[in-house]
Amino acid sequence: MLYSCFYRNKLRKQYNLVGGGCGDCFRHCCCETCALTQEYRELKNRGFDPSIGWHANVERNQGLAMAPVVEKGMSK
Repeated sequence: MLYSCFYRNKLRKQYNLVGGGCGDCFRHCCCETCALTQEYRELKNRGFDPSIGWHANVERNQGLAMAPVVEKGMSK
């Protein structure tokens, strides 16, 4: 459950989705099935097929698969 909560947060950051923080963990604690269904639907709407796995989706959707967003760290 804890792992899926962090994945939801990553999904939000990657696609600039509204929400996040404590709300994501709360949704997974109260109803993990609902939270996972929302994530599945979001990926399907973006052209991914979660049932075939990440690597197969990257090969299938070369133009759709995005690299993780790199956040700038501390600077000099």
